[in-house]
Amino acid sequence: MQALLNDIELDVQELKCLIQSMLTDTNPVLRIVAKRNIHQMQERLDALTKLLDDTFVITPVEHVASDIVEKTTESEVISEPVADVPVEATHVSDIAVPASQILAERIKPATDLQHAISLNDSFRFTRELFAGDATRMNEVVRLCGGASSLDEAMSVFMSTVQPDEENEAAADFIELLKKYFS
Repeated sequence: MQALLNDIELDVQELKCLIQSMLTDTNPVLRIVAKRNIHQMQERLDALTKLLDDTFVITPVEHVASDIVEKTTESEVISEPVADVPVEATHVSDIAVPASQILAERIKPATDLQHAISLNDSFRFTRELFAGDATRMNEVVRLCGGASSLDEAMSVFMSTVQPDEENEAAADFIELLKKYFS
């Protein structure tokens, strides 16, 4: 699933570059390539949707609500409205997990710094800190994530990027490093 998401992310970056190129160059080939990119991205999104449908099972709540109503007599008061009974999305591998466990307890923390960066932040950092060079950004993120301490990661970041002190993206990247190493 992660590989598919990475491919979609690359498709978005490529489409963004194509659209920027189309603003300055009216070459019809760019339009054809952009359409092909959109079609490829749509196929990957459809594959991701199918994968999600195959991977996650929705547990219906109707029987739970009807059981509550049947077991409650007219003189009893239901402490919670039936409409507030949640629908649980349970991952196939988590079926043994008790229903009372909340989703946040089942979400695993990011295994590396690359996965701790949101897609939007990834695009923003690439654009604002690395002049659009995603490969360079990924290398710096890999080096920072491989650091043994926050100080070492900060040293790597500062020496390779040399950010402007007033750059908001640089401040956000540093904040992300602090959270990752805490």
